[in-house]
This record gives sequence, C-alpha cells and structure tokens, in this order.
Amino acid sequence: MSNVTSPTSKLTDAQLVLLSAASQRDDGLVVLTDAHPSVARTIAALLRRQLLAELIVQRRQPHWRQDENGKPVGLKITEGGYAAIGADNEEAKEEEAARVTPQTDAVRAGAKQAAVIDLLGRPSGASLNDLIEATGWLPHTTRAVLSGLRKRGFEVSSDKPDGGDRRYCIAMSTQRPGA
Repeated sequence: MSNVTSPTSKLTDAQLVLLSAASQRDDGLVVLTDAHPSVARTIAALLRRQLLAELIVQRRQPHWRQDENGKPVGLKITEGGYAAIGADNEEAKEEEAARVTPQTDAVRAGAKQAAVIDLLGRPSGASLNDLIEATGWLPHTTRAVLSGLRKRGFEVSSDKPDGGDRRYCIAMSTQRPGA
C-alpha cells in the first residue's frame, strides 16, 4: 500500500472552492464575497503552500487587501494551485508560447523598429544615444519601443559598465526581421 496521497486530499472544502473558482476565471484571480476570519485563514494557508500568490492589481480587479502604499493586492492561482485541483492553466501555456517565439514577423524590413533590433543585436549592443541617432526618436519614445519589444517576446537586457552609458542588447537566437 502506498503512502502517497493526492494533493487535493490535503485541501479543505473552502480551499478547493477558492482554487476552483479562480481557475475558471480568465485572469486566474480570486474573487472574495465574504470577509469572515475563516476566509483569511484559508487564504493564508493557500499562500503558505504557494497555491495562491499575491500581486498588485488594478483598482477595478478583484482584490483582498491594500498594501502599505494603498495599492490593491489581489490573489492569483499559481501553477501549483492548478496542479493541486487537477486543472489546466491555458493562460500559462499561451504566455509560454508567446515568450518562446518573439513576434519578429510583424516588424517590416527597413522600418525604424527593424533598425533598432539590428542595433541591439550587435555584439556590443547599443546605447540610448545610438538608438536615438538611428531613429530620430525622443528618449522616452525610444525607451517605450524597448519596453514594447520585451512585451512582444524579445529578450532585451541592459548593462551599465562602470562610468559608461547604459548598453542595451537583444538575444538574437531567433530569426532577424527581414532576414
């Protein structure tokens, strides 16, 4: 006879209800309708077991408390939470697929964004001033494009050598746009 028990056998009914409800939402957030002290204990247990995680959410999203700065803190089901109730995490699979394959096909060859990607792909990378000179953009626009590249799956990193300008690099393991 095996001593192995399933993860769900160690969860209370209240824990199962919270995790199940969160798993059915697109954003994976827990929606609380009761402020009973037992709910706080249930959440604390799920946080300790890392089946839920706290994160800062927007004011219109469900939250359970506020942090020291008054920002709303929500609860999101983790991979472990999905596994504990035997549910699939479709959102994580989609995010992983997006992270693995940067959207290079949406960048036209010859466009300023393609020039930025080429500059960032050099072994030495590029400084903010290099990017500004190549594109004619303002500094805040150039930084916004760097953030946009990160959101599209590019691995943009930065390094600031002692006393030098910050250098930005991009991992070029994927095919370059226009190549």
